Amino acid sequence: MRALIASYAWLLARLPEGFARANAAVLGRLVWLLRRRVIRTNLRAAFPDRDEAWVRRVGRLSCRRAAEMGLFSIVSPRLSDDEIRDRVQVHPEVLAGEARLTSDVGGLVLFVPHFTLMEMMTAVTLAAPSLGDRPWVTLYRPLNQPAADAWVKAARERFGMRLASRREGFGELMRNVRAGGVSSILFDQKIQSGRRLTFLGRPAAVTHLPGLLAQRHKAATRIFWAERTGFWRCRLRMEALQATDSIGLTIESNAWLERQLRSGDDVCANWLWAHDRWKHGEADFRPLGG
Repeated sequence: MRALIASYAWLLARLPEGFARANAAVLGRLVWLLRRRVIRTNLRAAFPDRDEAWVRRVGRLSCRRAAEMGLFSIVSPRLSDDEIRDRVQVHPEVLAGEARLTSDVGGLVLFVPHFTLMEMMTAVTLAAPSLGDRPWVTLYRPLNQPAADAWVKAARERFGMRLASRREGFGELMRNVRAGGVSSILFDQKIQSGRRLTFLGRPAAVTHLPGLLAQRHKAATRIFWAERTGFWRCRLRMEALQATDSIGLTIESNAWLERQLRSGDDVCANWLWAHDRWKHGEADFRPLGG
């Protein structure tokens, strides 16, 4: 399996970019065929005023961009530092101002949304070397296939970011923040337990772990995301959160994501609509803050 992945990565890296684009289109079409019922249900419920043509267009584009993200996970070990540096830009707000990530801020908790090209965020310390002067840890879910998991994990850790498995990694994130490091967590995943929050008009089970981590250690908090600027190209963005307690941070981060998804079709298509975030929203969970 590893040899197959390595060969495919070499082709993606060395053939003209049109080859990768065509692969993303084909794989995106496959994702659409497999997940179109969930995607259409999600988009119709979140945007009831949109017609079916819009739902199909945004849904298919989201699938194609999800495939683009997956292909970057495969190809990135075969791209040179310079090739990745050319593709990953850092917005000035990341290095200066209220939302900066520099070490003078102290321990940080980053709330990361499920936007496509989020795989490119692991190159932040390559794109901005001054941010590599302290440890970075992110929570992740290991892949089921060992060879694929090892390949992707090595790619994500290439520039110094350490991955902590969701099974036992929360303690590592806490220790890292306490020591003044940067810890990041996806805050908009589908989960089976937690509290209930209305998101895009429907109840969704939400995680309060990043907010709990920040509250416990009185850490600064940021929304950290990859703004897509082209195929395998992004600008890393940052926005400071204002709340200081777990509930407030959970509500504020999800409200930020709602605003982003409603801000335009292109941003909307950058979210992973193929995962059913609302699946467990009707379960017998207490409302957030209840």
